[in-house]
Amino acid sequence: MGEPSMMIAVDAGELAALREEMAAMRRAIEGSRITPPPNWLTIAEYADQIGRTRKTVRNWIRDGKIETRREGAITMVRAGQ
Repeated sequence: MGEPSMMIAVDAGELAALREEMAAMRRAIEGSRITPPPNWLTIAEYADQIGRTRKTVRNWIRDGKIETRREGAITMVRAGQ
C-alpha cells in the first residue's frame, strides 16, 4: 500500500485558512473558461477560405476592416471575420 504516512500537527486556524484558500481557488477555476486562441491565417489562406482575392483582403487590411497581426514578415488575418 505504499509508504507509511507521516502525521503532523497544524494549528486549527491555519488549517481553516488553507481550506478557505483552496475553496476560493476551486471557485475561481470552476468559474473560468478556457478560450482557444484565435485561428490566424495567411492572407492567401484567408482569401481562399472566404472566396475573395488576395488584393481584396489587402484592401480590407489597409482600410482597417479586418484584424491582423504580424509574424515576422508575414501578415496573419484572424479567421472568421
